[in-house]
Amino acid sequence: MASAFKLTLAALLVGSVLAALLGPPPRRRAAMRLRGSVLATGMAGYAIAAVALTAGSVLGGVLALAAAGELVCAACWLGRGDSPPTDEDDGGGGGGGGGGRGPKPPPSDWDAFEQAFRRYARERDRQPV
Repeated sequence: MASAFKLTLAALLVGSVLAALLGPPPRRRAAMRLRGSVLATGMAGYAIAAVALTAGSVLGGVLALAAAGELVCAACWLGRGDSPPTDEDDGGGGGGGGGGRGPKPPPSDWDAFEQAFRRYARERDRQPV
């Protein structure tokens, strides 16, 4: 097999992995069924490549490996988007809870907390181990 062909396939695979993991994610995460079928097809491609390489078909095995790698990268990329809305996220706002923020909690008195903690640490009953 020619070195230029090998380098082209290697660059294609590295580019696909980088795009799938570091590139911009899709707007929405694809459905689990789609991602699973793309991943299963990629894994089947790996099995086909193993059979082809075992049988002595180097070009067929390499092409099957490249296609399988691309499919696995595509499945990874499809899973990176924001999760689709669920049935509970219908926008109806079916819960209570009011419409705004609650009152601010009072500021913490850290000095009083530390004094109480030190008093607790000194006066507590210590259990033998």
